[in-house]
Amino acid sequence: MFESGESPYCDPVEIQPLATYAGPTGKFVADTCAPLRQASDANEVKMSAYGRGTYPGVALEADALPQLKSVGTWEATCDQQWGLDWHRNEGIEISCLTAGSLDFSCESEEYDLVAGDLTIMRPWQLHRVGRPNVRSSTLTWFIIDVDVRRPNQEWVWPSWLPIPASDLARLTELLSHNERPVWRANKALLSAVTTLERTLRGQVSQPMARIATATTEVLIELRDLLENETPVLNPYLSSTERTVRWFITQLPDRISEPWTVEQMAGECGLGRTRFVHHCRQILNISPLEHLNALRLTQAADLLSGTDLRMSDIAHACGFASSQYFATCFRRRFNRTPVEYRQHCRSVALA
Repeated sequence: MFESGESPYCDPVEIQPLATYAGPTGKFVADTCAPLRQASDANEVKMSAYGRGTYPGVALEADALPQLKSVGTWEATCDQQWGLDWHRNEGIEISCLTAGSLDFSCESEEYDLVAGDLTIMRPWQLHRVGRPNVRSSTLTWFIIDVDVRRPNQEWVWPSWLPIPASDLARLTELLSHNERPVWRANKALLSAVTTLERTLRGQVSQPMARIATATTEVLIELRDLLENETPVLNPYLSSTERTVRWFITQLPDRISEPWTVEQMAGECGLGRTRFVHHCRQILNISPLEHLNALRLTQAADLLSGTDLRMSDIAHACGFASSQYFATCFRRRFNRTPVEYRQHCRSVALA
């Protein structure tokens, strides 16, 4: 979950670019959690963590538990003046609240977590912790990069997990075919989380081996929990069509990019023909027709609500030139951009 900082955190030299996601309300990077690190530096929160790349905590060596991005625990003994804003993660994130309470949001849903609540976040799920601030709480988490960023990709678990392939396959199915974010941990799962928490806080020998063992135990108990809860599994959630729909929801915030159909298809891990087929099934128009409509709608909003120059609006909306923008705009609205702006202002003054 974190952004690297000064010693004893990750060496800034090792920082790698964060994964960037574009969502319906803006662009996001994999969680940096700078407010938490700052609170830890100021002794407002007790944090014990390991991380690699941009995630704070004691730096994980290159060969130590590959694919483990972050593992840690925090203890806030009073309400805080910070929160973790909307973000997505580079892997599957499992978090468990073992004490206190916490405000949590996932997509459009809000939750009031209490001790014993567990959250499961897939890489494409937008979420935040705090509303806007974190309350008195103890939270333990880990993030494992299973090599997916889209719902239809194949999950690849790290080789250091001593779990049979068939059991990991079932766990993957349980996690990818349902996207319920909040669960109630049972006694066995809470015990496994507590073991991980103690390992992170203690001065133990062979910490990587112990973290691997504790994380494995959490995943084993998590699978049992999900099996016993019998969640409704929906294979559509990991389908290619679902991935195309997910991409389409992001497109309004990425219209300035110089898209081609091939690039759009590549974002979804598909070939051109299959991508266009899904777009026509979902939108009833081609992907470029949809993109052009989004660009013109935003251009109309900018013309009516700002004083930006035509060339700036054309650029902001992804048109290669002002002339092409004017041609497309007139074809859609039966007015030139200048005429449209004048009309909107006359209506506002009437």
